[in-house]
Amino acid sequence: MTPRTSRLLVLATSLTAATLGCGLISKAKNIAGTAQVLSDFADRLGKAAKLTYTAEYQVNGANSATDKVTLVQQPPNVAIVGQDGGIFITTAEAMFFCDKASGAVSCQKTPNNAAKAAAADPAMVSGVAGPGFITPEIALGLVAAAAFVPGATVDQSNRTIAGQSSLCANATGLEKAASPGDTSAPKDFSVCITEAGILASFSGTSTDGQQAKIELTKYSDKADPSAFAPPAGATVVDVTAIDPSK
Repeated sequence: MTPRTSRLLVLATSLTAATLGCGLISKAKNIAGTAQVLSDFADRLGKAAKLTYTAEYQVNGANSATDKVTLVQQPPNVAIVGQDGGIFITTAEAMFFCDKASGAVSCQKTPNNAAKAAAADPAMVSGVAGPGFITPEIALGLVAAAAFVPGATVDQSNRTIAGQSSLCANATGLEKAASPGDTSAPKDFSVCITEAGILASFSGTSTDGQQAKIELTKYSDKADPSAFAPPAGATVVDVTAIDPSK
């Protein structure tokens, strides 16, 4: 499997670098106005880390392809399953990166040496989830970075997504932080979080007009424990470090 860089991940890192790396914090004009928005989102996303749930997303990438991605969590375990059979699993003991080729599943396994199990590794997530998928951590990072873009506007709204009441943050005017000639920088985005703290949707537009979007289509407050182990019959190879390109 060749890892596919998430378009929204590119937007996130671009905005974060532009705003925080160029000394714009001291110039921010809307910090007070966005502080409450960020506080609300931080509170909600903080809850999600402790939740057991299964969330299914529709993902529209920059190439207009549509994928289905499923996120299964039962702390400290997390599994992300892509439409083409790719799987990224983290547990307290190990990480697995699984690829399905010609009907057979092969997995790389490495010890999880982190203090906590986490599934936010961008390369791993992009490798299984396809173009456009974004994690709650990256979504929060984008909202935080937007607070420091001079002249940007961030406001709140409410939506019902997959039957879940959701709080949304809508940011515009982010192109003001873009470097000259940087057409991949974000222009605007909208992110929604359910009352429980689940990422319900994220959509973003770059300055050159390219768009990417994910949206929750199915949600359950339960998780199948079998999701946190390689599928039956999979070939598992122990490695020192996982290489998503293999």
